Amino acid sequence: MKKGKTIAIIVLLAVIGAMAGVIAWLAIWKNEEAESARQARLQIDNTYNNALYDSIDAVREMENDLAKLLVSADEAQSIAIAADAYKNASSAAEVAGRLPIDGYEPTGLMKFLNQVGEFSASYIRAAAVGADLTALDEQVENVYVATVNVRQQLSEALEKTGEEGYSTIKRIEAGNFITIGVGEMPIEFPTIIYDGPFSDADHKETWKGLDGLEQITQEQAVAIAREKLGIEGVVVGKSNSSASMYEIEGTMDGQEAYASITEMGGIIASAFVVSDANGVSSEEETMKFALECVINLGYCDCLAPVWYVENEGVAVVNLAPKVNDVIYYPDLVKVKVGGGKFLGIEACGYCANHCDREFAPSRITPETAKTCVSKKLNVINTRLVVIPKDQEERLCYEVTANYKGLDYFVYIDAYDGKQVNLLRVIDDEQGKMVL
Repeated sequence: MKKGKTIAIIVLLAVIGAMAGVIAWLAIWKNEEAESARQARLQIDNTYNNALYDSIDAVREMENDLAKLLVSADEAQSIAIAADAYKNASSAAEVAGRLPIDGYEPTGLMKFLNQVGEFSASYIRAAAVGADLTALDEQVENVYVATVNVRQQLSEALEKTGEEGYSTIKRIEAGNFITIGVGEMPIEFPTIIYDGPFSDADHKETWKGLDGLEQITQEQAVAIAREKLGIEGVVVGKSNSSASMYEIEGTMDGQEAYASITEMGGIIASAFVVSDANGVSSEEETMKFALECVINLGYCDCLAPVWYVENEGVAVVNLAPKVNDVIYYPDLVKVKVGGGKFLGIEACGYCANHCDREFAPSRITPETAKTCVSKKLNVINTRLVVIPKDQEERLCYEVTANYKGLDYFVYIDAYDGKQVNLLRVIDDEQGKMVL
């Protein structure tokens, strides 16, 4: 009998142990499933959030195309701008397809983006056959205002993703899809300036600014870095992209510093120091300091400030040669300043383009140039400039103007009065023209 009880107890314990094992396994499995579900939800959330970022960027590009079309006075350029708007509307629609939006609603984001694309296509077709664009031009502002509205709604949705406990996927599960809509549109559709006009212009493959200059040695490059920049360093390589340059690494006032010095002429193409220095005095003092820097570094004494931007205690001053009252944008030099100290310089445009050149006198006056821009624009200033255009240079009048809070630079050919380029300034925080 005892033996029978013992066996029963052993069996019972085995069953209990097995059940405990099953329960433990189930608990582990459940935890693993919960973790997998959590990771999946997190991945979906991240996917939607990334799509939201991309959508805002795409709509912002479309918004700036429309802002340019709003004031363009040249038919050929208007067609090109409308084509950009069409392309960006298509891109925005593609990106928006990744969002949990009301894509099938009659006033939803997808329909709006398609409407912008259709409007752009209508504009292009009408202009191509020489039709009267008056009615379409009148509608551009409606489309622009609606696009600003949509971009703001997307930005508001993005802000919510940063709120504690907010989850896009949870919102979807609750049946609350992100809703972006602007109502029915009354429609049958710029290069953005962040750090100054033509600051990102492509540099020519052949740097004519170095033609005829004397070749320097590696040792001379190190000496230039030391004497002009205060960098104690060594040559760590030699780049040969558009021009041959000595790449130097070292220190400046105990901080890491780098410089690129052209083999022909020994010109400082770029340099920067790793520093957390910040704090800017007045705009006037900062521009004066930047001018002193470029003169001490060996650039021409004809450089003049053309753009100033300040952000988080650090300022960047763009300078360009001013010769006979003409600004030469292809020869830009950008100086970075913070805490009253030199923090960096970028002068590839100067190295690539700076040389003597001659242009015939302009055939139109500044007053005539003002009449060549859109009548919507309020003209602030006009001056002669040389700008890069399709691997060439053009003498133009730069017309600084605004319209309903939007700032523009319109470039009018100084010989035939045609609009050559149209740039839009994002906002006053990005920088401003130095007139």
